[in-house]
Amino acid sequence: MRGLRAGSSQARATEGAAVYRVDRPSGDDWNRFVTAQPGATIYQSYEWGEIRRSHGWEPHYIALARDGEWIGAALVLTKRLPGALGTILYSPRGPVMTGWDAAVPALVDAVSLLARQRGAIFWRIEPPVQDDDLSVTDYVMQAGFVPVNQEWSYWNRPKYEMKLNIAPGEAAVFSGLGTKIRTKVRHASKRGVVVEEGCTEQDMESFYRLLKNTGEKKRIPVRGLDYFHSLYRTFIKSGMARLVLARKEGTPVAGGMTVRYGTTATLLYLSNDYSMQRAGWAVQWEMLRWAMTQGCTTYDFGGTGTGYPPQETDKGYGVYQFKHSFGAHIVKWYGCADYVFRPISYRAFRLIEQRLPYGERLLIEWPKQILHRWRSRATQARPSSAVPEHKASED
Repeated sequence: MRGLRAGSSQARATEGAAVYRVDRPSGDDWNRFVTAQPGATIYQSYEWGEIRRSHGWEPHYIALARDGEWIGAALVLTKRLPGALGTILYSPRGPVMTGWDAAVPALVDAVSLLARQRGAIFWRIEPPVQDDDLSVTDYVMQAGFVPVNQEWSYWNRPKYEMKLNIAPGEAAVFSGLGTKIRTKVRHASKRGVVVEEGCTEQDMESFYRLLKNTGEKKRIPVRGLDYFHSLYRTFIKSGMARLVLARKEGTPVAGGMTVRYGTTATLLYLSNDYSMQRAGWAVQWEMLRWAMTQGCTTYDFGGTGTGYPPQETDKGYGVYQFKHSFGAHIVKWYGCADYVFRPISYRAFRLIEQRLPYGERLLIEWPKQILHRWRSRATQARPSSAVPEHKASED
């Protein structure tokens, strides 16, 4: 396959006009195209690439056009693995296309050039199409991608997510919650809990402490505070996101963060300190209300926390129950597929990814992040009363 040069007028011959790569797409043009496509999420936004840039990933914005109109876009994140293993390429919940038949081959050409420049092992994609969309999956397979047969990965988006239609508006959505859930939403205020917007970086730090405590109790990795400062600066200060905190006598007991992108609002985080468990329902409802005032028609609750179909024995079944209680339904995505550039290195990576618990985490975080966290844990462990810091993920 021959690669594409940025700004080249001739990319790949197709039926009709040629497909070419857009030279240095602006953030506004990028978001305008992506938000107009079905299934578009914040994880293919221009802003998401910039957030990941500050945390070890290099973003590449590859857009394709034909006859002056964009037909495809892929945020491609690159990360170098330790030693001489090479680089991985990743498009979270992407690429986004209007014409898969013409755009996929040309996009593979463009990314292949990037792969040669970076010494890449493979490129992992997560097409924003459901698993029964055979037309798109056929184009993906014909282009040379290999399906990744796993339901969950530490560093990828979940295959099973939950969404809620909020287009009917606040009154209809609240009525649809059912009596028990409406009671839970109202319960916090009756117990003196105040639910309000968090506007400052100090509020973000308060929320981070809630998340960190929850992570330690449930053994769930939580990213470092600098990552949440990035979210604050990029999303909250620009008005793209809302941070909601529930306080009891001035002390935060629950909180959540939702970001909007196009007509979809996405739940990024939700946490509580278990002293007022029902405060989580009040926080979630406040985030839903905010999404509806922003003109969103879909609320993305994120992963189910389970396999499919959900089972009571699944570790994340409580997460599924909470999201389901708001009326969210399960969306089964196509999942992941890899375009392999270096087969031997790829087989080694997949062996680690499949066989070793959090094995890919060691590769992706190594060496700087793990060394930093080891030193942090060692420092905190010196006083006898210190509690070890829970490791933060940087996927």
